[in-house]
Amino acid sequence: MPTFVLVHGSGQNAASWHPVAERLRARGHHVLTPELEKAARGLGEHAAQVAAATPPDSIVVAHSLSGVLLPLVAAARPCRVLAFVAAVIPEPGRSVRGQFAADATMFAPEWIAQGPRWRDPAAVPELARSFLFHDAEPEDLPAMLATMAPLDPSILVTESAPFTRWCAPTACLVATADRTLQPAWIERTCRRVLRHGPDRIETGHCPHQVRPDATARWLDGLASARRDVGAGVS
Repeated sequence: MPTFVLVHGSGQNAASWHPVAERLRARGHHVLTPELEKAARGLGEHAAQVAAATPPDSIVVAHSLSGVLLPLVAAARPCRVLAFVAAVIPEPGRSVRGQFAADATMFAPEWIAQGPRWRDPAAVPELARSFLFHDAEPEDLPAMLATMAPLDPSILVTESAPFTRWCAPTACLVATADRTLQPAWIERTCRRVLRHGPDRIETGHCPHQVRPDATARWLDGLASARRDVGAGVS
């Protein structure tokens, strides 16, 4: 069986993947959940950290902003599948800000408007309830809020993606009630850049926490599915 490498997003820590990791291990999979550096780092530095923890033929899964790392990880390590879970799909030669400038529907306007407040630790719990965990059960919220640990994304969002082709097959899971990354943008970008349609899950931005059973089943299916390499870039 391939190893799953589950990479957390820019606003959380590795513990955010633990509910899915437990379920995948129960299905017999080996699972790794690397912790990204919290200080400002470039794409290459973060990707090298993930690649160093990635055995050959792994399924590397990224949530949210960490989707920008996947093509660089695959360039450094042979991967079976690169899986985007409610994640940014990068385009070669463009930064995340460049993608947003080209298509302002990338992010929800309400989420963008709250930008400065995410830097206020006192505001983070309220924002997380509204934008990340709005469909979670109340009793699950304390554990989810405990995973909030933002890293500095300043370089990640401004650095142009230094890749020219996809080195591994890709898969994409769209959260249909996402209040941060717009589901319609992910669907369009998946078809245009990855050259295949996405799968869908009815939840908000954090399916790995709010719907861990369904997310683990989707990932388990990737371990046995045969996928062609994405041909979005030549």
